[in-house]
Amino acid sequence: LARYLRGGPISNSRIIKVADNKVTFNIGRKKREFMTLAIDEFIERFLRHVPHPNAIFVRSYGLYSANKKGELEKCRELLGQDLIAEPQPIQWQDCFEDSNDHPELCPVCGKRLVMSSMVKPSGMIPHQGAPAPLLMTYLKEAA
Repeated sequence: LARYLRGGPISNSRIIKVADNKVTFNIGRKKREFMTLAIDEFIERFLRHVPHPNAIFVRSYGLYSANKKGELEKCRELLGQDLIAEPQPIQWQDCFEDSNDHPELCPVCGKRLVMSSMVKPSGMIPHQGAPAPLLMTYLKEAA
């Protein structure tokens, strides 16, 4: 962990060659295995490891560990920082409360739409016969 925090995703000594818009570097831990990537792909992969500003880089170590939550709150209190409140979970329908184009309402008459089937990402409709038990709750509410 400390080696990764101090040194970053790849050390300079692991970069073997940079030529012809390609980077060759050692990917092996104990033996020498090489990988060659185009410079733009190498930079793209490298930048995936750069944290966003103000991001907590180590989430589960020290005071940021899940079992140290009480101690972290005590430290924040001693430092005069506001305690972090747990966000309330919301339903996806709540995101459309103030919107005129709510996905559960008919855009023509404004009545609540009734779910009769679901379409998988593949385009298949899994329940073409009797409604699935999950759909029954929606059908009962609409009636």
